[in-house]
Amino acid sequence: MNTTALAARVGVSSKTIRRWIKYFDIPCKKNEHGHYVFDEADYIFFCQIRDHVRDGVPRHEINIKPPRKGIIRTTMNTTIDNSLQQQISSLIERIELNEKTIEQKASEVVEYQLLQHRSEIDELQNRVESLESYIEKLKTENTELKNLRKEGTLVLDQPIRTPRASKKLKTIMSFLF
Repeated sequence: MNTTALAARVGVSSKTIRRWIKYFDIPCKKNEHGHYVFDEADYIFFCQIRDHVRDGVPRHEINIKPPRKGIIRTTMNTTIDNSLQQQISSLIERIELNEKTIEQKASEVVEYQLLQHRSEIDELQNRVESLESYIEKLKTENTELKNLRKEGTLVLDQPIRTPRASKKLKTIMSFLF
């Protein structure tokens, strides 16, 4: 039935029905043209609102729940058969197994990363040690050079050699002149 027919049965105007729908936030079905469509449960609900209004109850104090539409569900335990329960329990077991596998893999990844970091740290420590020894070697050489400069004498291990090319040039020049 439409809004006008419902209003006539309830005994109010169609505008009142529309106001009640907005004020009480009543979910109503609409047809393809956007007009409200009501059934017998809606009629009973609007009659209850009308009775409260006629009794003088203010609108903000009217607390009527809209009629429920649909099939009432029975409890899950009575409708689920054993095969479905077995499937659910096997899925739960698989989920738990997957969670354990994921945790194990995550711990393996962390362990591998720790080992990699440890080896990098060891390598860096070896480099630091070699650099320290090299710096110490340079320091000792530097102090030795400073000591030699203070002494003022420079000792060469090998005698000074004159280049061979200059000797050859001298001999060639001596033949010419």
